[in-house]
Amino acid sequence: MCEHRSTARRLGGVLAVAGVVWTSAGCGPAAGPAATPGTGAKAPAGAALHAERPAGVPEGFKRVGDATNGVTVSVPREWATLDLGTDDLDKGLAAAGLSGRAIREAKSSLRDLAAGNAVWASDPASIRRSATRFATNLNGFCRPGGAVAADDLINVAKDRLHRLDATVTEAGEVPLDQGRGVRIVYMFASGGVRVHGTQYYVPGAGKTCIVTLSTDQQDRQPLFDRIGRTVRPV
Repeated sequence: MCEHRSTARRLGGVLAVAGVVWTSAGCGPAAGPAATPGTGAKAPAGAALHAERPAGVPEGFKRVGDATNGVTVSVPREWATLDLGTDDLDKGLAAAGLSGRAIREAKSSLRDLAAGNAVWASDPASIRRSATRFATNLNGFCRPGGAVAADDLINVAKDRLHRLDATVTEAGEVPLDQGRGVRIVYMFASGGVRVHGTQYYVPGAGKTCIVTLSTDQQDRQPLFDRIGRTVRPV
């Protein structure tokens, strides 16, 4: 397992990226991708998922999130999940391999996401594939507000990501299983890890929902795109 202080630094560094992008659009407090290197977590009690596969969920996937979170997204069935608004963060982060000061620092970094009833999910098996023991993960949350034009959102996101020394490789409006959304693919360095990130911005009734996926493995993009197509505001 990675050293705890390094883990907390990486977590905070990755959180900063999407937080600046979303705040710059004037849509609410900062929040962003919780990328947590370390051992995998089993799904804690009370996690926002359904035991049976609902309609519209791909085979081998499960749905994360509900009306309380404001957004649902489907992830592979073996991924661990955590509802940051209702689940016990200490237990969930401990199950993810953190302890002591690392948990306190991680909870501080996740405060805005928890306040927004965000969902979080992670692939425990990704840690074994990662040279840096980085856990491939996602978070999803919604912010109230009127519709933002796709081009405006893309331009703001690209500008802020560039200011953070992130490289945007793809940005555009894409079809989803239900409706359309903005998809932004980028890369940046955090704590010695080269992070590959993908964000989906999906409009809902009086809100925009954001799902961010993070990994250090270059071959995860097809999976991220499959997950992203399932994002749905509720």
